[in-house]
Amino acid sequence: MSDDSSDPPPPQAKTCTAYIDVENKSSHLFKFQVLHQYTGDDVDDSGWHLMKPNEKKYVMKVNYRVGIFTTGTDNWKVHGKKVVEKTENGEKKLVDGEDWRSGTGVAVDWKKHTLRSEDNEATTTIKVFETEVQFDSPSGVSTTSFYRHDDK
Repeated sequence: MSDDSSDPPPPQAKTCTAYIDVENKSSHLFKFQVLHQYTGDDVDDSGWHLMKPNEKKYVMKVNYRVGIFTTGTDNWKVHGKKVVEKTENGEKKLVDGEDWRSGTGVAVDWKKHTLRSEDNEATTTIKVFETEVQFDSPSGVSTTSFYRHDDK
């Protein structure tokens, strides 16, 4: 009988952290909200951030797990409100306009973009273009559509 006590234990799940930036690659003033959920965990909510065209901003930190026995996935939603200038009583104001969102418009509409060990302590940038959202992490890039909410 062999003694297995010298074998290393199997790798355990490790909790990792990623820093999330949003970059407004559209030509419009927007407010953006990012939602992230690692399977089985609570939803992380960035809150709303007003962003000019070509502006990039840190919006949140998220936790996720890696390891041989982890089965979770990172799920994402990006919501947008196009901000427009309106004149009331001779005064110019910025007001929320059209609602925009990422995804396909079906079911719960979460975009899967799995964070990996090489994304730990690194920045994932979510780039919002006119018609698509790009998730850019050290481990890879994925995209989904971005559309006006009342279009679907």
